[in-house]
Amino acid sequence: MPLPIAGWAVAVAAVSAVVTYLAGNTQFAPGACSRLEAHAGSFLVGQDLALRLATDAICDHLDDPNPARPLILSAHGPPGVGKSLFHLLAAQALYSKNPSEAMKCPGHDCAGYKVMYGMDYVASERAEQQGLLRSALIDHVRRTPEALIVVEEYDKLDCGMRGFFRQFLENGAVGNVTLNKAIILLESNLGYLQLLGLLKASRSRAEVTAEQAQRVLKDLIFERWERQACEDRTDTLKMVGLVDIFLPFFPLEASHLRALFEARLERRSQALAQAGVGRLAWDAAVLDFLISHVEFDGAYPLEGAKEVAVVLTKTVSRPVRRWAEEQQRRQAPASTGKGEGTDVPHCALQVVKPLGRPRQLVCA
Repeated sequence: MPLPIAGWAVAVAAVSAVVTYLAGNTQFAPGACSRLEAHAGSFLVGQDLALRLATDAICDHLDDPNPARPLILSAHGPPGVGKSLFHLLAAQALYSKNPSEAMKCPGHDCAGYKVMYGMDYVASERAEQQGLLRSALIDHVRRTPEALIVVEEYDKLDCGMRGFFRQFLENGAVGNVTLNKAIILLESNLGYLQLLGLLKASRSRAEVTAEQAQRVLKDLIFERWERQACEDRTDTLKMVGLVDIFLPFFPLEASHLRALFEARLERRSQALAQAGVGRLAWDAAVLDFLISHVEFDGAYPLEGAKEVAVVLTKTVSRPVRRWAEEQQRRQAPASTGKGEGTDVPHCALQVVKPLGRPRQLVCA
């Protein structure tokens, strides 16, 4: 017996829901441009120029209903300065109207987001791995025209893969697959010395212009590829010229680590409050203590922000965990999560130096 019209509507809606669930969020969500800078800026520190350049380029790309080619960005800087964090935050903002850390991203909540690793192989595996990468990239764009694709360490592409990417990016189509609506982020750890030189030549990072950063990074990639001699000079120029914007991710400084430590402590405090345990409190001396555990090369931390989580684990986690366990044993009154009033217990982090031992943090 055929379904009535209402029944067909329900069936179609159910099928659509299943398809959407299986596919995940594969389209850029409305209003992505207005979310991007605010969302990424709430987590990234010290990268105002890169964030501004990326936001403006992505917004212009999204505003074009039929772009002629994909948007190609190239992010450069040392490890630990926010390059990978940026493209994760960008994916959250692009594919969700309500981006948050709780999203399944990478995953269902941003199924259009694909990060490609492993561009450098041993010779015996190169042909096989290149074939797999080509297939994976083409299949992803076929399913997800509005894709955010990240190619990590793209400066290590060998001649074969670089030729493939050049064809892919230059024509905007491979194997009847078009990617004119896609956003492609090429990521590289190259550029530390060049960006450091720009910082040293300026009184502050705010004085470094987009044009200065673009020039030194573009020249860097061109010189590296020209030395590889995969193609003639004209084709190398064309390949480098495919990049719309070079994004400078500068080395971080102590002030940026201070902000990151404070943000991490605040998130931990909120988690304790939501669990009904209490809140954390700290002062400038605690932040100074945390920064003192980071290894610097002059004014710049050797590993950028990578040590922030490690330092917190080594210095903060144990005293806070012991304090929280004690509060639970005492059956402390549940917190509202807002921290108001005097009934909410506080773990006041303090720096102490026990006799004959190094300085450490305690909860007082």
